[in-house]
Amino acid sequence: MAVKMVVFWCSLVLFIVGSNAAGEFDVIHSPKSLSFFGSSKIPESLLKEVFSAALGLSVEEGTEWDGMTILDPFTLPEAVVEVYVDGVPSLGETIESKSNAFPLTVDEYEPDTFEAVRHRIQQRYSNGRSRLLKIKLTDVNQLSSGVFADVKVPKVLKLSLSHLKYSVEEDSAFLNELAALKAITEKINSGIVSGDNIVDFYNFRFQSLHDLSDFHGPNSLQVKEAKKLLGSAISELSSAFAKAYDGAVLVAAVATDVAHTRRTVRAAAAPGAPAQQQRSLSTEDSYSEDYSAIFNIILWFGLVFAFSLVAIVYAIMDMDPGRDSIIYRMTSTRMKKDN
Repeated sequence: MAVKMVVFWCSLVLFIVGSNAAGEFDVIHSPKSLSFFGSSKIPESLLKEVFSAALGLSVEEGTEWDGMTILDPFTLPEAVVEVYVDGVPSLGETIESKSNAFPLTVDEYEPDTFEAVRHRIQQRYSNGRSRLLKIKLTDVNQLSSGVFADVKVPKVLKLSLSHLKYSVEEDSAFLNELAALKAITEKINSGIVSGDNIVDFYNFRFQSLHDLSDFHGPNSLQVKEAKKLLGSAISELSSAFAKAYDGAVLVAAVATDVAHTRRTVRAAAAPGAPAQQQRSLSTEDSYSEDYSAIFNIILWFGLVFAFSLVAIVYAIMDMDPGRDSIIYRMTSTRMKKDN
């Protein structure tokens, strides 16, 4: 009874976290050996199974999701490319080349898609020649190894911007990530990546759209322009990978709006106020990169510890003293006397 109670409450907490988020799984390019159809919902926890099946790897659990069919198991894609966009539930129609869009049920706070697929590839192919890259676009200039180690990201993009401004911190962060994505696309077009009959997996993480949406509002002109620019950049990335692998690649974009664990609160300064005054009116919290991991460790440890304590107390209260003979025999009021 107590154990069932613990499982129930933990499941309820996870459901509440996931129910506040929405997402979309967009298939941008797929080879002829795969067929995506319909518009059925897919849980985010099953993306690793979809990518694994597409690469011809074994999957660990069955699924009732019927959005993908393998038409030819002998000509499966050589690579999977996932662009993970944090901060918006959908990119809408901004990706011109996408062929299918599926509603995404966000049932994982920190999805382990990349780690799971990487582990399966390493188990299947032990030669270590597969390209397994997980890249945060904010850290492209700090890459020390891999095919994109020497990518040079321009400080300013040569784009005609209508609403986004480099003078705004959130806008600038978005444009810098966009520049990194475009720089990677140019590197792929230069021929640095090519098909070699070895399975590869690329994961690109785009994070700045979250803060941009929080600051300007999800329906603002800035966010709409950002989505349009990002959708165009993802389409260009897809075309570059398709050309590099001669079409034998699956390119997908995952957009999620995970329940906010924090928000940036800013007060708007009066028009014409000096920049220093505008900055003084803003309030920001500084978080380390380990914030999410530490928060989750403390949260789940606290929940498990609390419910375990309740279960132990409940079990002790319901204990039958007659069964614990050695304890109560030593403390019995009736003592045996030797005759």
